[in-house]
Amino acid sequence: MSEKKLVDPSHSRFLESLEKIVGKNFVTDRVEERYYYSSDPSAEEPCLPDFVVMPGSVEEIQDILRLANREKIPVIPRVGGLTLSGLAIPYGGGILLDLKRLDKIIEVNPDSMYAVVECGVTTGQLKTYLEENYPNLWFCQPHAPQSVGVISNAVIYGAGQVSLGYGVSSDMVNGLEVVLPTGEILRTGSCALGDSWLTKYCLPDFMGLFLGWFGTTGIITKASIQLWPKPSIRDTMFYKIDTVDDTVDLLLKLTKSETCDDIYINSWTGTSTKRFYMPEKPEGMPEITMDIILSGKSQEEVDLKKKMIGEMVEEAMKKGVKVEEFEPPLLLKIGILMVPQPLPFMDQMFGGGAEYLGCYIPIEATGEAYEKGMEIAKKYGFQYLHVVRPFRTGHVTGIMYAFPFNKKDPEMVKRLLNVLVEICDMAIKLGGVPWKPSPTVQKVVLEHADPEFVNFMKKIKTMLDPNGIMSPGQWAL
Repeated sequence: MSEKKLVDPSHSRFLESLEKIVGKNFVTDRVEERYYYSSDPSAEEPCLPDFVVMPGSVEEIQDILRLANREKIPVIPRVGGLTLSGLAIPYGGGILLDLKRLDKIIEVNPDSMYAVVECGVTTGQLKTYLEENYPNLWFCQPHAPQSVGVISNAVIYGAGQVSLGYGVSSDMVNGLEVVLPTGEILRTGSCALGDSWLTKYCLPDFMGLFLGWFGTTGIITKASIQLWPKPSIRDTMFYKIDTVDDTVDLLLKLTKSETCDDIYINSWTGTSTKRFYMPEKPEGMPEITMDIILSGKSQEEVDLKKKMIGEMVEEAMKKGVKVEEFEPPLLLKIGILMVPQPLPFMDQMFGGGAEYLGCYIPIEATGEAYEKGMEIAKKYGFQYLHVVRPFRTGHVTGIMYAFPFNKKDPEMVKRLLNVLVEICDMAIKLGGVPWKPSPTVQKVVLEHADPEFVNFMKKIKTMLDPNGIMSPGQWAL
């Protein structure tokens, strides 16, 4: 593990300056507490911050960034630290800014359907608040631990249970309040005009300067998040499919029919508890299971949608697609309908590593991305696990490649990094874009990118962060 040492100013003087801003109870330089923030389950190298600071207000964040600019000390924002791809590791040492104390749900507008939240609000917190106060509304909630930040999920273009119909969470941001790296506050969206957080429409849209940048251009302190009507009834249908090509044929029909709320496609390795001990698929086990979630305002509406889906499946079967409907165990059905869903496939091997690379790809490239991902995993001795989900009525499809691994085995870590690099390269060549890429994978993305695109990123970064203090190591900027 690497550790950066501050030389000027002195460590103790800088610590005193931070204590004056947030109070002694909310800043630490104790090694055991810094260690907690030095890594995540990914294959990226750990690095100790010099200080961990928990600000309690926007004003304190401003003061911290002004201090960091004067002293040219790195700052790394974090909420849950659960990206599994090294996006909150303090590669430059410096200040790890834990934002959990900024956890107010400021406003919920049930008519225009949005919530204004601070950066430390978690998905579990907002879910509970809506269930207790606005039970007919919900938001785009990722299938992840409920300590994930609501705004953090938007920053990384995360998906949730409404993404097949409405897109990923970054599509659902109406406005932002951001503390820029130099300490100024920027509001973008209708909130720039006054107290309304209604929309980003009709104004120059600056939100793209902060979404997808992984903390390198500023710290988002507040956001307006779109809410959606919560269905009265939800139900499921389950299918077994033998080939990836058959899956894609059926997926193309289902996504455009607008009958499904969500579609999960899992490789056989995601349905077997013994997958790490079985290098090959057992005879008789289907390659893929497809879980379909649908909903309606009445049982009649749900039944009609199930009938329409059944007819599409029958039509596909007449054309040679091999698919079989099945009824899973009750506990599995209950789990599929939960929001968020439990994800048993994200368990960890001995050694505590778990990383997955997601790629947003063209729906028609799903089969090729699946097969090539399987080949790359096997090439380096990993059991493959693919999860496929279509978004925005099939405008884009997410395919996730998950790899539990032993972080204590340097040789295995090296092999895993090779897997991630090759999958990233493959996905880009198929017309896709890696989702929340780790710093290792970010470099591959930039190698493929148009040089003028990269130069423009650097210009924006330099303009907003002239001293280069924000999230060193991200986007190699």
